[in-house]
Amino acid sequence: MSSHDSAGDGEEEDDYMNMTFEETAPSTKTETLTQRKKRLAREAEAKSRPKSKAELAKEEQDKREAALSSNTLDTTNKGFKMMAALGYKAGTALGATRNTTKGAKDDRLLEPIGLEMRDSRSGIGADAEKKRKIREEVEALRAGDKKRKVEAGEFRERQQREREEKRMEGQMWGAMKVCERLEEEDEAQQSSAEKPDAARPKRTKPLKSANVLWRTLVKQRAINDRDRRMRYDLHQSLSRRPDYNDADEDKEDQMALAKKAEIEEVDVDLDEDDTELDEYEALEVAEKVERLVAYLREKWHYCFWCKYRYADENMEGCPGTTEADHD
Repeated sequence: MSSHDSAGDGEEEDDYMNMTFEETAPSTKTETLTQRKKRLAREAEAKSRPKSKAELAKEEQDKREAALSSNTLDTTNKGFKMMAALGYKAGTALGATRNTTKGAKDDRLLEPIGLEMRDSRSGIGADAEKKRKIREEVEALRAGDKKRKVEAGEFRERQQREREEKRMEGQMWGAMKVCERLEEEDEAQQSSAEKPDAARPKRTKPLKSANVLWRTLVKQRAINDRDRRMRYDLHQSLSRRPDYNDADEDKEDQMALAKKAEIEEVDVDLDEDDTELDEYEALEVAEKVERLVAYLREKWHYCFWCKYRYADENMEGCPGTTEADHD
């Protein structure tokens, strides 16, 4: 056995691969006099340096926000100590307890009144003035919107009234034509009963002989005929001599040239005053239609809305006298 083997039996060999090294403890050596002088010099310089406006404003804002964020009084506050000496306890209201009804909650403040910081430099009443102006502007906008809505509603109502009046005017002219047609049919039947074989030439009647209910229709037709004759007469006067007479000229051309005495009579009727017709034309269109419909039912048993002439005055089968009854 070698000496090396005998040494291994007595003590273990060192394993340098798995060795661990402990960290050295931090030095607890105090700072030197020179280091302490330098540190104190830096702190003194920092304290002696004046703060900028931005830094002062930031510190002030931080203090203000810290104070506003807390709703409780600081126990180290001098005011708190004075109130505590008078019996105040944190979380309770100031002053004597109020006499409230049973079950009612005490409405006294338990926290200090909050602060509201003003960012602007305007006076105390400036906000109220701004609010008043804003309120006036809002009210003006609302009034304008309301006025526009009213005007739009009035415009629609006016259009609806105009459409309804125009529709009733069409009904009025239709009822006039029916009255005139039924009147002419009755006159033709009476004439044929009196003279069945005799020819019945159509003669022009005086304007005022027509019933006032449809006299407007007769007058308007006469005015249109007169205007047509005048235009035709003007055209003929420009194309031939006035003393020329054509034997082959038909009756319509002769009437257009105003060569008949009865035509002249009609023209005279158109120029005369007609008080009865003026009063009737002053009525509302709805009232005219109502009178025409009533006259048709009463005299000829004719329903303007049914467009039918009944056999007797009972008019059995007619739903009513108004247009709404026939919807």
